[in-house]
Amino acid sequence: MLNKYYWWQNTLIILFIIIGIIYSLPNIYRDIPVVQINILNKNFSKEKIIINIKNKLISNKINFTKFFLNKNNNINIIFNNINNQLQAYEILKKNSSKKYIVIVKSISSIPRWLSFLRAKPIKLGLDLKGGIYFLLRVNNNYIFQKLREQNIEDLKLILKNKNILFKLKRSYNFNYKIFFKNNDIRDKTINYLKKQNNNFVNYNVIKNGLLVSMKKQWFVDLKETIIENNINVLRNRVNQIGISDAIVQRKGINNIVIELPGIQNFSEAKEILGSTATLEFHLVNNNINNVQNKNVSYYLWNNKIPILLNKKIIIDGSNIIHSNVSRNEYNQPQVNIFLDKKGGDILSKFSEKHIGDNIATVLVDYINSNKKDIKGNIIQYKKEEIINIATIQSKLNNNFKITGLKNIKEAKKLSILLRSGSLSAPIQIIEEQNIGPSVGQENIKQGIKACIIGILICIIFMIFYYHIFGIIAIIALFINLIFTISFLSLLPGATLTMSGIAGIVLALAIAIDANVLINERIKEELNNKVSIQKAIDFGYKGAFSSIFDANVTTLITSCVLYSLGSREIQGFAITTFIGILTSMFTSIIITRAIVNIIYGGKKIKKLPI
Repeated sequence: MLNKYYWWQNTLIILFIIIGIIYSLPNIYRDIPVVQINILNKNFSKEKIIINIKNKLISNKINFTKFFLNKNNNINIIFNNINNQLQAYEILKKNSSKKYIVIVKSISSIPRWLSFLRAKPIKLGLDLKGGIYFLLRVNNNYIFQKLREQNIEDLKLILKNKNILFKLKRSYNFNYKIFFKNNDIRDKTINYLKKQNNNFVNYNVIKNGLLVSMKKQWFVDLKETIIENNINVLRNRVNQIGISDAIVQRKGINNIVIELPGIQNFSEAKEILGSTATLEFHLVNNNINNVQNKNVSYYLWNNKIPILLNKKIIIDGSNIIHSNVSRNEYNQPQVNIFLDKKGGDILSKFSEKHIGDNIATVLVDYINSNKKDIKGNIIQYKKEEIINIATIQSKLNNNFKITGLKNIKEAKKLSILLRSGSLSAPIQIIEEQNIGPSVGQENIKQGIKACIIGILICIIFMIFYYHIFGIIAIIALFINLIFTISFLSLLPGATLTMSGIAGIVLALAIAIDANVLINERIKEELNNKVSIQKAIDFGYKGAFSSIFDANVTTLITSCVLYSLGSREIQGFAITTFIGILTSMFTSIIITRAIVNIIYGGKKIKKLPI
């Protein structure tokens, strides 16, 4: 029979609509603004701290809803709005001293039954939620220089073991020259060196010597490895500070973008993510007269005690697989270090040979200076600080403790940096933005306003021009919006931005356009004196090819925009893509189902279209 769906087809349509409603529901529940208080010392009384905080909030006329303890036994304060939350954060942060750490966050108000079904709200981008944006640049030259120096030291050792006399001269672009007594020695040396299987080194013959250079492909491969490792380390750091909706991705050749939606702790985020800190362990040279020795470095411990350390690194941050914070028997903070097998073996053999000697823990960081190089990049300088010196009393294994830290906050920061991994190369922040939550709220209001205005215009036009069929198209339009929202909520990694809202509005217009094509085709069939039932059937079948072709070309365009566009363009492309897919289903299938229910198999004298 014409214009009739089977019962199972109608059941499937109803089921899809119910699922769409369920997974779009979380978006009507707003996040609750919270300030979390992490108490640093377990001996402090939580009750006294809560009373103290309440008095501060009341005296500053800041309204709060309630206090509660979360599963980690941290104090949480709920506020009515974000403005009160941020005001409270600023006041409590100034007065926190060393008793507690203040963190700004939000908690979900979604009902448990929706959480059980894994229904989540759409992740909002910085322009809608507010937050922090960083653009980081990776300093590849540091690692290139380090590897060149390592290669030089290896080469020196090889030539000395072969009793070959040579003179080394560093050159440009990480290259260097080696000169020999004559060409015969040079030729013998190059034949020997080529057998060493250094795949990343080229040996070019010059007069009485060799020009040693790094292969271009090696530079390219190493750059890729460095930036991928740095991205992974930064993702780990983001996870360690408890940010779930963050975006960490590559931009261009040497840059990394980090977006932290909903986060307002700007200084703490910058300190953790922008830090290049790692640890190095050096043997203390007890002969202070060796200060002129090229193999030792001069330090001031605690800014007053002169110390000499051997330049050779025993182990560094790359050997650390885990770290955590605790307190020793004197209630002083300490960081517990756990090494990988390679680092554990190295430290074990080294400590066995140096029982009674001192070993220094050096915190190494790269700090931005106020100077720039000829390319306009900020020059970084290396800052090294001895944080601990200990005597090796017995053979060490793959875990040990670091003491000498100033406070528990410094210990936690160091632990996070070590736990998240060591950066392959230093990074510098070249652009930073702190977008307030009020800006995001205003953008959301503007986006919703644009959607409402667009839908209202469509409603007026469709009802005025197509009557009942216009109402059916509007019903399908709202269902299409529900499907689009539920898809965005379910899609892993999808983030809604202002450009994404523009894509949704465009997809709604395309959905209405599809119904206009169907309705006009039905009217055309009626003008050709075809029966009403056949006109409906021919109208849907005839318009399908036009709708399909138009939407496929738009889908292809969306794919191209997503592949080649920036983050903003990608947001527009993905919402447009999803909106078009859902519009094809609602405009063709759902409107047909409603028309079938109203008019299917019935004798109708006139169709209100």
